[in-house]
Amino acid sequence: MAVESVGGSLGTGAAVAIGAGLAMGLSALAAGWSQGSLGSALMGAVAERPELEKNVLIWVVLPEILAILGFVTALALIVIMGGA
Repeated sequence: MAVESVGGSLGTGAAVAIGAGLAMGLSALAAGWSQGSLGSALMGAVAERPELEKNVLIWVVLPEILAILGFVTALALIVIMGGA
């Protein structure tokens, strides 16, 4: 028995756009969530021990790597698969 397509299918460009959007959106969401929970805990630690202020900055910025990697992945998907 053959399966019929009712609504049509996604083209390559649409699939690449959805994949790039998911890569960027989910990585930015994860970075924001981790930075929020990590940031509040680290600011509490700085309130108790002010000498940790310089070390805490590294830990607060670290989750942004997730968003940067998501952007690089989305860009690679668009350039390599999309042919832009």
